[in-house]
Amino acid sequence: MVRTVQLFEDPNVSIDQLSEFYKVDGSPHTYLMFVTTIDGIAVPLEPGQRGGSEIALRHLKDNPIAAGGLADNRALQYGWATADAVLGGAGILRDNPAASWYPRDKDLRDLLTKRKRKPLRAVVTGRGDVDLKHPVFNPKKDEWQPVIFTTKKGEEKLKTQAKRLQAQGHNPLQSAKTYVIGDTSVDLTKAVGILRKDYNTKLLDIQGGPILAGGVVKAMLVDEVRLTVSPQIMGDLNSEGKRRPGFLTGIHFGLDDSPLAELEAIGVSMSHIFLRYLMNYRN
Repeated sequence: MVRTVQLFEDPNVSIDQLSEFYKVDGSPHTYLMFVTTIDGIAVPLEPGQRGGSEIALRHLKDNPIAAGGLADNRALQYGWATADAVLGGAGILRDNPAASWYPRDKDLRDLLTKRKRKPLRAVVTGRGDVDLKHPVFNPKKDEWQPVIFTTKKGEEKLKTQAKRLQAQGHNPLQSAKTYVIGDTSVDLTKAVGILRKDYNTKLLDIQGGPILAGGVVKAMLVDEVRLTVSPQIMGDLNSEGKRRPGFLTGIHFGLDDSPLAELEAIGVSMSHIFLRYLMNYRN
């Protein structure tokens, strides 16, 4: 049964509306947030395009059909402001040199700081293929605590990079806590367990990309999917003929064990649709 049907008349959605729409009952609670086109594409896979921003149509400033992209951005920042921890993949950092999962809108930054609790920003990188100078590992005013989940090989690569940067006068990994939880791939169940047990994470925001998203769904770690459907059709091939991914890749379910999802809430902002699904795992 749908709990909430809400019309966001102003794409600059208020905190009160966001709080009502994204109300969570019970904890711990983990949600996966994504925006896709009508035909299910989550990543443009084109040079110079970061993904979510273009999918949500936030790059179109003067087109009224794209106005709901502002509401999607507000929902995204609300997730960052209210979650105890944000877990993201290394690919997002490579695609977006400024990503820190920290609210930009002042009212949402204020909402975060009023909680008087330092949030976590956790990154999954099996190969250790991240830039330790990236802002997410170097909060300027100690706004958040960075955490890295990696493998044994990934740890070696990170240590090598850290030594090189230290020789150049940088001090990476000074504030980032690194956990080695896997030989060839990061054990996502252990990662979420560490966030919950060691850092008392009650509300966990998973930002993907599609490989990480597929992994956490396969491991049955996601309680809720928050999906924005953007009024755009892209097709399944990029300009080079490569297949564009949806918001989950690298996993397989059959007809007998595929997770089901119960619709919890529907929101509408202009031509954008906001869906909340509670996950129901059958295996």
